[in-house]
Amino acid sequence: MSGTWTVEPGTLLALRLGEAEKALMTGELDRTLIEAEELLDEDPSHKKALELVSQAALGMGDIVMALEALNRFIELHTPDARMLHALAVARFQSVDYPGALVAAEQATTLDRTLTAAWYYQGLALERLGRLEDASACFSKASALDPENFPIHPGWSQLDWSAMLEDAIDRLPQPIQVFCDGLDIRFVDFPAIEDLLESYPPLSPFTDALYRGTPPPEGDPWVSRPEYINLFKGNLSRPSQDIEAITKRISEAVIHESMHWLGIADLPT
Repeated sequence: MSGTWTVEPGTLLALRLGEAEKALMTGELDRTLIEAEELLDEDPSHKKALELVSQAALGMGDIVMALEALNRFIELHTPDARMLHALAVARFQSVDYPGALVAAEQATTLDRTLTAAWYYQGLALERLGRLEDASACFSKASALDPENFPIHPGWSQLDWSAMLEDAIDRLPQPIQVFCDGLDIRFVDFPAIEDLLESYPPLSPFTDALYRGTPPPEGDPWVSRPEYINLFKGNLSRPSQDIEAITKRISEAVIHESMHWLGIADLPT
C-alpha cells in the first residue's frame, strides 16, 4: 500500500504558531521571526503572528520592522493595552514622542495597572518638555512597582564636571590624547534632529553624540569633532550612583572617539 501523508493547513498553522511562541519564550528571536513570517505568508492578517513579529523585532532592536508589524496589527485588529504599550515603545525608539505619548495614554486607559505604559508616558512627556506631567506619570509607575520603577530624583544636583574629569582620567592613553582640548559638553537629552540624521534613527537612550564630519582625507586624530555632547538625562538613568555614571561617561567618550576615528581597536 502506498500513499502520501498530508497535514491539514489549520494543523500546520497551529504547529508553526506553537514553534514561534516557544522560540520567543526561549529568547530565540531570529527563529521567532522566521516562524511568524511563515505564518504571515499563509495569512497576512494573522493576529498572533503580527504580535510575535513585533515582540521579536523590538527585542532585536529592529524598530522599523516592529513598527511595520504594529501598524499592520492596529489597522486590522483591535489592540489591547499590551499591544498599545508595545506601539508606544516602538514610536519612542523611532523618536516619535507625540505618537508614543498617545499610544501609552491609550494603553493606561485600557489598563490602569500597566506600569511600563505609565513609565513610557513619562519618558515621552519628559522629551516633549512637559516635566510636571512627566513627573506625575513616573510617580504612578513607581507607586505600582517601586523596585523596577524607582523615582528618579533628577540630575541637576550631580557634580557633572567632577565626574567628567574623573572619567577622562580613566580613558586609555590614546583617547586621552585625542580628547585633550576637545569641547565636551553636557545637555539634558539628544536633539530630535540629531537622532533623525540616521536611518533607522539613533536610540533616544544614547549617552553621547559627537558633532562634525570625519575628514574624508587627512588625519582624523588631528581633525577632531566640533564637540561631543553627553546627555545627563540618559547617563543618570536608571542609576544615579556616581561610580556607575562616571564609568558610563568614560565608555561614551571612548565610543564616540573610536567612531570618529573609524577604528575598532586602539593602537598599542
